[in-house]
Amino acid sequence: MNKVLISLITLQFVLANSASIIGKTIDQDTHQPLIGAIITIEEIQKNTITDANGNFRIDNIPSNNYTITASMIGYAKLSKVNVSLTSNRQSPIKFMLVPQSLEGKEIQVRAGYFEKAKDAIISTQTIDREEIRSDPVGVYDIQMMVHSLPSVITATDQNNEIIVRGGGPSENLFQIDNLEIPNPNHFGEVGTGGGPVNIINTEFVERIDFFAGGFPAKFGDKQSSVMDIQLRDGSSDRLEIDLELSMAGVGFLIEGPIYNDKISYISSYRKSFIKDLIKSAGLTSVPEYSNTQHKITYNISDRKKLIFNFVGATDSIDIKDENRPDLRGAENVKYNGNQYTAGLTLKSLLNKNGYHLFSLGKTLTNWKADVYKIEESFIDTFFYRENMESDNFLKWDLIYKINKKLEFSTGINVKYGQYQMKEKLDADTLFSYNYPDLNLEQQTDLINYDNYYDLIESNPSYTNLINNFTITPFTTDTPINPAFINENEGGLWKYAQYSQLKVSLNRMTLTTGLRYDNVPYNKTSKISPRLGFNFLINSKIKLNIAFGNYYQTPNYWIFLNPKNQNKLQHSYSKQMIIGIEYFLSSDTKATLEFYNKRIFNRSVMISDITSNPFDQGLGFTDTGKGNAKGLELFIQKKFSSKWYGTLSYSYGESTADDYRDDKSGAYPWDYDVRNSFTLVGGYKVNLENSIWYNKIRKSKLFSWISWIPLMPSDRFEISFRYRYSGGMPFTPQKYNFYYRKWYIDSNIELNSHRSDYYSRLDIMLLRRFSFKNINLTTFLDLQNIFNRDNQWQRVYFDDGTYKMSYQYKQMPVGGIIIEF
Repeated sequence: MNKVLISLITLQFVLANSASIIGKTIDQDTHQPLIGAIITIEEIQKNTITDANGNFRIDNIPSNNYTITASMIGYAKLSKVNVSLTSNRQSPIKFMLVPQSLEGKEIQVRAGYFEKAKDAIISTQTIDREEIRSDPVGVYDIQMMVHSLPSVITATDQNNEIIVRGGGPSENLFQIDNLEIPNPNHFGEVGTGGGPVNIINTEFVERIDFFAGGFPAKFGDKQSSVMDIQLRDGSSDRLEIDLELSMAGVGFLIEGPIYNDKISYISSYRKSFIKDLIKSAGLTSVPEYSNTQHKITYNISDRKKLIFNFVGATDSIDIKDENRPDLRGAENVKYNGNQYTAGLTLKSLLNKNGYHLFSLGKTLTNWKADVYKIEESFIDTFFYRENMESDNFLKWDLIYKINKKLEFSTGINVKYGQYQMKEKLDADTLFSYNYPDLNLEQQTDLINYDNYYDLIESNPSYTNLINNFTITPFTTDTPINPAFINENEGGLWKYAQYSQLKVSLNRMTLTTGLRYDNVPYNKTSKISPRLGFNFLINSKIKLNIAFGNYYQTPNYWIFLNPKNQNKLQHSYSKQMIIGIEYFLSSDTKATLEFYNKRIFNRSVMISDITSNPFDQGLGFTDTGKGNAKGLELFIQKKFSSKWYGTLSYSYGESTADDYRDDKSGAYPWDYDVRNSFTLVGGYKVNLENSIWYNKIRKSKLFSWISWIPLMPSDRFEISFRYRYSGGMPFTPQKYNFYYRKWYIDSNIELNSHRSDYYSRLDIMLLRRFSFKNINLTTFLDLQNIFNRDNQWQRVYFDDGTYKMSYQYKQMPVGGIIIEF
């Protein structure tokens, strides 16, 4: 990699050419182009005016990081900060300006640096392209980036699942350009929304609107949060190519025009080669994955646009017993998976008052897994799964502004879900174990010990004796659970409709909406009210309030399980959120929010309810319910004066009602960490105009050593992220020496123990070079600087011992991106 990098630098090490910005300015409410808006590059006071289609372009800009501002009479001024412009590149920028009814000094403090998603009232964060590219983890995983928000809990370093305010896996809605995507990750588990590697290329992303609660009626079938991802269009007038090489793999991105300025495309492909690193370390578990992403934009006219999106991925791994607890046990697992999301969206502007979107798409996910044991002469596969889930959907959304104070929106969503389930689980047979080296009294006494360590601590002489045993069938091969075979396929319909009315008065905005969801399969027919209110107390303080009901269909694997006693009902939550926004300055904002969420009909495994400790039945019931409440503080300073940062703190409690037979009371939910704190910051230095640096830069020696991480560069960025959270609750298992099996004692309290606290510091060094014909970006992300042993979970072994598995230790992640 270094030889390639050195050769490119040697050939191109001359003064950089200038850069360009190209973009569009539109009304956020109606998406109408804004004519005559002033676009200004603040640092050099260079400006232009948008044309009749809202488009603008500024050329001959020196390579640097800039603040670019859009302003227009009747709209709040908006600034895009930290926009990185590189030589021979057109940096795309879209401004969505908010109509402003107030005038003068009253609005100046609020204007400028902070964007807010359309119809967002509370618990919302908008993340732009430059913030993603500068974040220590967002640069390659957009899901991990939102983990810095106070409302999001990090379940584990090995998984980017978004857990929000007492919610669970798969309660976040992912949407890219109006197309829903079930789980945008490699190696995602059935019925979840996370995984170890995100498949969405961050270079496609224009902005992300993340709703942690109180989201409007247009979003549904998820009860915790929404990640609305908007992708940029490809370059419309020139071919541009990026090559990427990192520890995770190799990839390329290409974009350009297809037909004049009417049709453009952007495409990428990435493939891992981590298998070579793992094999070189002597390990046998080799994850392999690849993903591809494409977007084609056809500007039919000035008022109509057709957009095609495709995201696809494949992944596979063969986990063999390496006696490593971080690989989650001693079973051998062979896994293969693939997925894709594809769709068309037609966007049409309606006179000057609104627009509508019509989307048609399909998602498909396949999982295939074999869990087996290697016997002396054959492979014993005791669990097999080959599942497929697919959704075919049609969406229509209309946004119409009746007048300056009144806006109406409505839409429909029709979805046909298809599923195919092929699963087989061998019978789990119960055997009795006798210990001939122990007398009857000693064997009877084994019931008083929870595990091997407790036993040996009290009886050191048992160390070898306990591993000498004879096996006898409990009764004639009586299984704990009989064999399970599930071969099921079919389809089900989902229907949804929403309507919303937004009233904007002098200092107040009121948003009220209704959403109707219908699923004939379980006869669900629900109306969900949504209400949002904000009030501008003065030029610096805003009060925000939101209420709503949020329903969610259980994932198909649970919803359609043949072992369910009854057809499951939709889980749902009732949310109440109240918060204050305080603008400390034009570039710094603080929010303080209190939330309360009541949760009903959460899916629970039937085996968790029964008193039989060895019950491993696979059916579900919808009896789970609980409550989550908390207080969150978030302070954000946008990039200015060379630095930026965020501070977040949350205290939350999430509890569930004890659902077991003959039990009452509440226990902490699985992700109840109570305290969570995150600090993110970054500092940027530009050396391009430094005399001493330019002298060094022109030397031949520098072209050979510039790849070294701490060497100076045209633009140097250092950023960090520190995260602390309380320990995760868990229920310790107990070992039965007579059957040599682990189980959860039905008499103990659930989640009565907690793992140790979590603490991790990451530092990223990012360097940018601009040359005559190429641009070069290198990054080095140093993860878990303290090399702390952050606990993950206990792994229990058949002999009564257990080990703690840990999250990622200290690990450097580096790479380069070359732009042609």
